[in-house]
Amino acid sequence: MNLRILRPVVFGLIVILLVAACASNSTPSSADQQATNVAQGVALARTKTALAPTATRTATPTHTALPPTVTPTKPPAKPPVVSTFAACWWGPWGPGENYHLESNIEAGEQVQIVGVGSVPGWYIIINPYFYQRCWIQSVNLNVDPNMDLSQIPLMTPIPLGTPNP
Repeated sequence: MNLRILRPVVFGLIVILLVAACASNSTPSSADQQATNVAQGVALARTKTALAPTATRTATPTHTALPPTVTPTKPPAKPPVVSTFAACWWGPWGPGENYHLESNIEAGEQVQIVGVGSVPGWYIIINPYFYQRCWIQSVNLNVDPNMDLSQIPLMTPIPLGTPNP
């Protein structure tokens, strides 16, 4: 017999045997089998329908219309307005004459409150002229009663003697 023909045949048989030996004949793990059983149970439960209850005569309910309930809502708060010519003390440092005076604000100017001072009677606002934070006394502002000041952060002035940045 010719070896040239025999070599490919023997090589082919070896490859077939190796492929067959490497094929997985393992059984699924118990976790896989349990998950399959659960999935099959869920699928079966979805296809089943509950028995319809037997019809019993009951009194027909009557409907009594209730008036609609109205939840009172607050109108939007108006921005605070400077009520009198007022001093505005500079930025994070603090309120009062011991600190740096940034500017004076004319009466009638609308401002934005960005902080409630930990020092009673003071607010931190955005200066309408220089667009920086400054402290202003609460007596110099008209604040709309609908404004929720509890949502504005409490701010503490930087102690005197702290170097200016």
